[in-house]
Amino acid sequence: MGGHPAEIEVYIIGQPIDAVSDEDEAPKKIAKPKVARNQNKRKPPQKRETVKKSFPKKKIERKIDENIPTEKDPEVEEAVGKILSNIINSTGLDTDVYVRDQMEEGSIVFELEGKDSGLLIGRRGETLSSIEYLVRLIASKNLDKRANVMIDVEDYKLRRKEKLASIASNTAEKVIKTGKRISLEPMSASDRRIIHMTLADNNQIDTQSRGEGLQRKVVINPID
Repeated sequence: MGGHPAEIEVYIIGQPIDAVSDEDEAPKKIAKPKVARNQNKRKPPQKRETVKKSFPKKKIERKIDENIPTEKDPEVEEAVGKILSNIINSTGLDTDVYVRDQMEEGSIVFELEGKDSGLLIGRRGETLSSIEYLVRLIASKNLDKRANVMIDVEDYKLRRKEKLASIASNTAEKVIKTGKRISLEPMSASDRRIIHMTLADNNQIDTQSRGEGLQRKVVINPID
């Protein structure tokens, strides 16, 4: 969870840890105990998010990914609708689930609306991101194929994207004016991606992601 280091103790079932001798520390092939599978296991965050740009800067040519779906998958839409509805109903919140007509970035967009929908956003969208992750994971496993879905709460992600783009542009102007690099506050991977993409064509600055886990942030550097 979060990619933090962990120390794990391994010992033979039925034998106290203190009773393990030095000889027992040698690798042994033992029967594997049946343990409950951790359903919340996540992959460690990807560290290679830095948008690398060679010097001198050149305009980046973005190619259209022909593999991005342009039409909704009815099977995915139905499965995700049921999974998401079950999760929302289990919380007891007064929130309805809708499906947008248009797809976004190759994903089917599910919209949550209602009196309690704001509670599903969380601090900087962390709760919403977690719900989206779980729904994708469950749907992909049940359908045995990738479930390209996006979950939003009353256009929160759109408003968040516009705000981050504004922050990126304003900060880039300060970096260019002062010639000093500026570090933004720690952000999620999706938020950092918005910053990188917003400034990708700016030939006067360079962006990098630095830090580990929840403290990973975007650093905007001047090009000189």
